[in-house]
Amino acid sequence: AGGAGVEYYFGYKLPENDLVCEDWRSRDQSWRWAGLALKFFEEENIPFWEMTSANALIGNAADKNDRYCLAKPGELYLVYLPQGGAAELDLGAATGSYTLAWFDPRQGGPLTHPSTVQAGQKAPLTAPDEQDWLAVLRRVR
Repeated sequence: AGGAGVEYYFGYKLPENDLVCEDWRSRDQSWRWAGLALKFFEEENIPFWEMTSANALIGNAADKNDRYCLAKPGELYLVYLPQGGAAELDLGAATGSYTLAWFDPRQGGPLTHPSTVQAGQKAPLTAPDEQDWLAVLRRVR
């Protein structure tokens, strides 16, 4: 959350390293994941240009690498959990109810495991498994 671009570093100990990389197919999984992310933002109509980093809302005020939150407060929250697991999103300042669904950044596809959470409190988020997942919380209209 709050990133401003992508930088690829291939390392220097691999056969196709930063200095001699001629075969970009060696990074095909990375290109696939980038495509899935772009498709997610387009298909889910995510207004990322209106959103800001809100890591403090998920107990990550120090901006560590264990969880991230991108938010349009009161409207939309994206919570990325790199190792799955659980987190709490502080919706204490928000009102109404939110749909909570999960996006699989490894496989893409539609949002899964839908549920509803109420604002005005901390919303528990538990990823479907121990892989990386993105929680999508959108205010119900």
